[in-house]
Formats: sequence, structure tokens, C-alpha cells
Amino acid sequence: MITHDGLDTLLHALDALDLPAGTWVATDADGTLWAADVADAAWHRLLGARGVRAPGAALLARLVADAAGLASTGDPHADAAALYDAYGRGVVDDWVMLEAMTGCYAGWTPGELRAFGAAVGREVAARAYETTRPLLDALAARGLRVAVVSGSPRLLVEESVRALGLPTPPLVVGVDLEADGPHAADDGALSPRLARPIPWEAGKVDALRARGVEHQVALGDTLGDLALLEAAPALRVLVHPRPGLRARAQGQAGPWHVLAPARTISGEPVRPRDVDRAIA
Repeated sequence: MITHDGLDTLLHALDALDLPAGTWVATDADGTLWAADVADAAWHRLLGARGVRAPGAALLARLVADAAGLASTGDPHADAAALYDAYGRGVVDDWVMLEAMTGCYAGWTPGELRAFGAAVGREVAARAYETTRPLLDALAARGLRVAVVSGSPRLLVEESVRALGLPTPPLVVGVDLEADGPHAADDGALSPRLARPIPWEAGKVDALRARGVEHQVALGDTLGDLALLEAAPALRVLVHPRPGLRARAQGQAGPWHVLAPARTISGEPVRPRDVDRAIA
């Protein structure tokens, strides 16, 4: 496993592969492109604004009871806080929080969620790694196609990617809610039902393949990205990997590399996370 503090040596390894134009590179978003989590940043904004609507409230009440073993308070924002606390204590897992942090927008329209996501996107993009924009620009300059695949809500991730100001926007795949009305129309309210495949763990590969993407290169940072990385035969890049992912990579053969950017674009030092749960 080769560690790269900057992009020059990583791009040299990429160029040595002589990948043809049009080759797909798949990258996780949270913790991989930026030192932030889109779903988490949006969750705290939503709760602060007390923005959960009735369909989202019903979902949170069910999750706090079924997954956390707690009685609903009747207040969705208090239920959400209790669920988050249970996650921090290891009582509920990443899958539960993925459902909660997307299903909490049930009752919203796609247009409303995009508008909400614009502010979240600016916050997240300000914490992009100093290597992110140069890397994405370098991939585009080589004719490679990029897919961002995330366990955060797709409409919010799209706004965060948009805030990076890339001249060649990547494909964005994230968690979607089924719509109670026409999904493409901004007046179609979102349901609490997660659309499948859900892009987390093996579902990341499934979600890409559902869109015709067979990637050769992958980037990720948590065990939720392991299947995505293992599906990339040419190059597998761990970006500030969590302990569990690093251990799994070290235990198997393959083209494993580590990218360890030192700072975000705002100059914030990057502190690697020492826990395996996705939101830390």
C-alpha cells in the first residue's frame, strides 16, 4: 500500500495505467471529497429550523422505537436527537441513520430540498480537501468520467458538488426518496420510502451499475465504501481511511493506495477519524 501526501505521485500512478478516455472513476463523497458529511450537516440544520414534516415525523417515531428501543416523545425533533444519541453510543447503526437522515425530508418537494441543500452545499464545499478540486480537474483533463456515489441524500449531495464549481459536473448518485407525486416535478411531495438500490456498502456498486457505470478506479474512506473499492480493478484509493477499512485493505492483495491531504481549502487541518461509524 502506497501513501500519497499530495496528488503528484497519485496521478503518476494513475497515468501509468494508461486508461482510455471515457473510463469511469467512482468516488465516495463524505470524508473522501471533503472533511464533512452532507447528511449530517443538513440534519443539524433541519433540526435547528424544526423543519421535519408529518411524514418524516412518523418515520422518525418508528425508527426511534424499533431501532433504538425508545418511546417516541411525540416531537420529531426530540426523536431525531434521541436517535442521534443512540447512534453515537453504538445502539443503532449506519443503515438506521441513513434511513433517518434521508426519510426526515418526507413531505418536502424536490425543489424545496434543493433550495435547502444550496446552503448546506456551500458549508460542505468550504471544507473540501485541498486536493479535491485539482484531482477532479485532472481526471476530467484526462478524459475520465467521474461518478460521485454517496449514502447521503442525492439532491443535497448534488448541491454540495455544484458548490465546488467544477467545469465538468460529475454524475451524482445518492439516496433518493420515492415520490408520492411525479418525481421530476417540484410539486411532487417525497415519501418516506427509500428508492432502491440504496447506495451504501454493496448497494453503491449496484446503484452505479443500474446507471450503466462499471468503474475501474474508486476512492473511499469507510467500510461503507469497501465493496465500491473492491469492485475497482485498476486503482483503489483510500482517503484518510478509517481503521476498519485500512485493516481490510492491508489484509488483501490489490492496487491499494492512500491519499492523505493535510488541509481543507479553507486551511483547516485535517484530523483523521479513529472510529468506523460513518458519522463521527
